[in-house]
Parts: sequence; structure tokens; C-alpha cells
Amino acid sequence: MAAFSGLLLLGLLGVAKPSFIFSGFASPALYTVITVLVMSEGIVRSGVLTGLGKSIAKKIKKPKKQMLAISVTTWVLSTFMNNVGAVGLMLPTTKRMARRAGLDAAKFGMPLVYASILGGSVTLIGTASNLIVSAYRYQVFGKAFKMFDFAAHGLAMSITGLFVIVFYHILGRDMIISDKKQYDEDTHGRNTIALEPAAERNLKNTLMVLFTLIPAIVVTAAGLVHPAIAFGLVVMLWLILKIFTYNDALGAVNVPIFIFLGSMLSISAILNETGALKNAVDFILPHILTMPPFLLVFSIIAITAIVANILDNSVSAVLLAPAVIILFQSGEINISSDALLMAVSAGAGLGIVLPTHQATIVAMNSLGFDRKKFIKIGALTALPASLMAAFIIVLIWI
Repeated sequence: MAAFSGLLLLGLLGVAKPSFIFSGFASPALYTVITVLVMSEGIVRSGVLTGLGKSIAKKIKKPKKQMLAISVTTWVLSTFMNNVGAVGLMLPTTKRMARRAGLDAAKFGMPLVYASILGGSVTLIGTASNLIVSAYRYQVFGKAFKMFDFAAHGLAMSITGLFVIVFYHILGRDMIISDKKQYDEDTHGRNTIALEPAAERNLKNTLMVLFTLIPAIVVTAAGLVHPAIAFGLVVMLWLILKIFTYNDALGAVNVPIFIFLGSMLSISAILNETGALKNAVDFILPHILTMPPFLLVFSIIAITAIVANILDNSVSAVLLAPAVIILFQSGEINISSDALLMAVSAGAGLGIVLPTHQATIVAMNSLGFDRKKFIKIGALTALPASLMAAFIIVLIWI
């Protein structure tokens, strides 16, 4: 509502013409985000992960290792689908696994969220912010980032997150309780966790999903086809093959996200077109000219991460990606545009401090983990992760 109202206000004030003011709704990044959300629904409907919790529980008996296994699984899923979708897909499995093990499912929540958000930073389609950064590169330079261009700093941030969580456990600050008595008290009181039914596995649909999705990922990774086209075709094929119904696909289209991203992309375009963004960059340019490359990249990561945590990871990418492109085009700094854009990508992927990320909100509402502890662990993770990301980006992209 706020984003769309702001867009309409700019139109009412005559800041931009109507033909330009809604230009964000024509962005390939917007439609790539929507198709990835719909694909996530198709993966759920295929029942690919049915029985996953039982399989893990049979092979892994210790609660901490079960938590690690479910987090790694979520991380892998999040690299190839929207991170919000990955959390939604794993929540029923997580709840059922916790109940069978006699654990408080809330203790699985934080690792699940960190795994999904940090996992999304590894690939092009793992998070909306990477798609937006890639779209700006395509808009300015005529070439988008490939599927795994984000992998180096994404893996560095993910490994850092894992290290922090493991270190947290070593200090004796467990995020899991194994007190069966406490669990029984909770399940017989107000804190009972409602379990969603598992999707019924359909082998035919599972195979069709894999045989259509994998080629799309390959051609996108190779840079042969734009993600909006490749994944749009996948969605159409899944409709034809009846992986899901037309109504299922429509239900997966998150209208608030569509309006929000379209509005923010439009506002960003207006800021760029009117020169407002350039004026802002010109204001801060004298303060950063003397910075060494590492410090500059780290500063961009930090600023983007702050915006991502306070507002939204997509907003941070929408605002900072064009800003760093203008910074590069000024010719005043000796850093590649790709390094600057990757810094924005890394910062947008660190929305793990404040519980404002959609994946965090979904998991928190469903599992009810502690907000203060989430902020504490997120802050402990974000600083070393941003330093590692800056080091990797300088090493590879400068």
C-alpha cells in the first residue's frame, strides 16, 4: 500500500509521465520472481519431499544432527527456489520431525531461517534481490549475471553462518531442547503445533518436474536464456502436464509482492530518470574516493544489509543497485561494476538480523522461536559474513 501510494503520489505531482511511472511492472526481474514463486508451488504439489523427515530420522538419531540435516536440506532447496518457498516447503517436515523426536519445533526455526536466507544468496534464483541485481546489470550493460555467479560470496556467507551456529552450540547455548517432559507440557497446553498434511507423492509428476526444471536451470546457468523466459516456459509446461492446476498457479502468485516490487522498481527508475539518485551519489562520492577497494566493498555490503534488515532485501537491491552503477559510471573509482553489484547482492542477502525477511516472518509465525535470540545470533553472523563476502568479492570481481 505504501509503495504503490508513493508511486501514485509521484504521478500526481507530475514527477514522471504515466507512460513511465509504471515501468517497473514491465521489469523482467518482477516476472522472474513471480515465476519462481509459482515453480515453488509446483515442487510442493509434486510431493518430491514427502517422507524426507522420516528418512532423516531413521538415519540420524541425535536431535542436533537432525537439526543440521534439516537445515542443510533447506539450504540446498533455497539455492534453487525462492527462499520463502523453501521455508514453506520444509515447515511441515520440520514440525513432524520435531514431534516424532519429542522436541520443541521452535528450536528448529532459527537454523531453518538462516539456512534459507543464506542459501538463497548462492544462486540467481534463490532470492528476489539477486534477480533484481542481475536485471540492472542487463538493463545497463546488456548482459545478466549467470546462475552461479553469486556462488562464491554466497557460499562464504553460508559457511560463516554454519560456523557461528556450531560455535554457539560449543559454548553451550543450544537452540534445541530435548526435555521430553517440557515438550509434553507444551503439546498439551496452548503451544500445540498444528501439523499440515504432507503432500501425496506422485512419481510421474516428480519426474516431470525434475526433467523440465533441470534443463531450465542449465540453460540459465550458461546464460543462454533469460530466467524470466526459461522459468516462464517451465511454469507453462507444468500447467500443460497438470503438475498443478491453473487455480493453484494463480494462488501461488503473491499479489502484494507483485505490487510492492513493481512499485519499488518504478520508483527506482523515476529516481534514476530525474537525477535524484545521481545527486545522492554525488553527495557521498567525495567521502568514499579515498577508501581502499576492500573497505569500499564492505561499506556497500553494510549499507545494503542495513536497508535489507530495516525495510526489505528486495528494496535494498532496488535502491542500491542503480546507485552503485551511477557510482561506477562516474569514473572516479577504480572498481568494476560487477564488484559493486555483487556487494549489493551480498548485503541484500544478509537480512538475518531483524525479523523482517518474509522467510523469517513465515517461520516465526509458524514455529514461534525467540525474537531476541534471533537478533543476537543474526548480528553475530552478519558481521563476519559481510567481511568474508567483501574479501571474496574483491578477490574475484575487482
